[in-house]
Formats: sequence, structure tokens, C-alpha cells
Amino acid sequence: MRLGGLALGLAFGIGLLVGVPGDAQVKIPPDFSFEKGKDSPGPVTFSHEKHKEKAEKCTACHTKVFKMKKGTSGTITLAALKEGKFCGACHDGKTQVGGVVAFAVDDKANCEKCHKK
Repeated sequence: MRLGGLALGLAFGIGLLVGVPGDAQVKIPPDFSFEKGKDSPGPVTFSHEKHKEKAEKCTACHTKVFKMKKGTSGTITLAALKEGKFCGACHDGKTQVGGVVAFAVDDKANCEKCHKK
């Protein structure tokens, strides 16, 4: 019995030193681009790194707003964004993320923040 307690204590101590598998840092995916849509002013390059600086957890967007696999969440349109879907879930000019209000996607002054020519 004493040996079992020692083994359990040792396993717990090693677990604290090594860490729990679920605690591993997720590698931030590289930037990727959305092609220019039919009525779009230009393509959009999305940066996970910039968004991770504001939203502390990946689960802020995944899987509530976006599915994990690229291209499976549906078609992103300005109308959908204005309805609060996709990027519009936060980028509504009201929602605070990381202590800062996310700019509104429907304000023409903000188009070039995402759309590059």
C-alpha cells in the first residue's frame, strides 16, 4: 500500500513538471487569404496572430463563429457580416475584445483594414 502511494505521488509530481497533454500550446496558423468576392473591394488576408493578441483563446471564434477547417464555415458576405455572422460577430463597433472595441465592418472608413488592393 505504501509503495502505491509513493508511485501515485511520483506520477503526480512528474505530471506537474511535464504538464498535462491538454495544456500544450497550439501553434498559431499562418495568415491566409480570402479571394476577392463578386462585390468585394479586394481580397482579405486574415491574421490569426493579430486576433490572438486581442482574443485570448481560440475558442472565442472556434467553433462558435468559425468551423476549424478552412472553407467550411460558409460564404462570407457584407450582408452576413452586418447580421453579426463571421467577423461581424465581434466587428460591430460595440463588442469589446481585449479591452478594445472592435471596429465595425459596415463603416466604409474601415474597409481597407481588411481589404487590400
